[in-house]
Amino acid sequence: METYPPFKSSLSAELLEKAKNELNEDPETRDLEINTLRTRIQSCPGLKSRLDSEFLIRFLRAKKFDQERAFNLVKSYYKIRKDNPEMFKDMVPSAVSCVIESKVTGVLDHTDKQGRKVMIVRPGKWDPNQCPLMDIFKLNYLTLSKLIEDEETQVNGVILLVELSEITWTHAKAVSPFFAKRLSTLLQEAFPARFKSIHYINEPSFFDYVFMIIKQFLKEKIVKRIHFHGDRVKELHEYIDVEYLPAEFDGQAPNFDTKKWTDHLKTFEDEFRDDLKYGFYDVQAVTTETKNQDAIANSVTGSFRKLDVN
Repeated sequence: METYPPFKSSLSAELLEKAKNELNEDPETRDLEINTLRTRIQSCPGLKSRLDSEFLIRFLRAKKFDQERAFNLVKSYYKIRKDNPEMFKDMVPSAVSCVIESKVTGVLDHTDKQGRKVMIVRPGKWDPNQCPLMDIFKLNYLTLSKLIEDEETQVNGVILLVELSEITWTHAKAVSPFFAKRLSTLLQEAFPARFKSIHYINEPSFFDYVFMIIKQFLKEKIVKRIHFHGDRVKELHEYIDVEYLPAEFDGQAPNFDTKKWTDHLKTFEDEFRDDLKYGFYDVQAVTTETKNQDAIANSVTGSFRKLDVN
């Protein structure tokens, strides 16, 4: 059986303290927590998962080291791939070159004032006649997947800036309730990221229609973190230092360019392709819990905390 080295954190003392206070992370028991989760995953029928500590720590931090919730998140992470193969087929940067060239999605070089990564999405730059809507999902998923590899982001979280000045009714009509539901389910229930806030900027009047479709599938805690700014872009200064905010948001940095981020993303083509080999191979096993799993959960010492979602 493969052995795994102890997890080595790169977090500063300040962030280790934050992880302890906010995520219930204890460096003295962290490896035990990781090993407990790994053992449960290895005993899950039909599941071939990544088992390295760097991968598993994302799920523990996302669920505040609640073993049961972290384990369920790992299963959901792979189950949604099994249930929606068209969404995850060719989940690699080279397969979404159309939307990459459209400059739809990127990430700021600097974090916000609370150390959170800032992801910017500009759906109005997408041409529905040239690129399928699914490609925007794939690019955003790849971006988030790369962001959460960073330990600081695992602790501090991610914020989204959705800039809508170029969106048209043609874009809006492309967002069906079915697509909105699948996307919302994935990001809220099957992805190990901490979404701290979502900011809509320059939204047109008809965006109310689009948001009504999306809102019905969002959890209350997410809805409370959504901010609508309209053309009051200076309100973003409350969240992001003006020296790092792009000029189009009344900041002092140059206009936002996605190229640096997407060029970086392209360098991980092989890594993303390798990730596609993992998942559920037995559909029945996805929804079947075994007595063996229950025995493992009860016998291995760990922190089976029942906490409120943050």
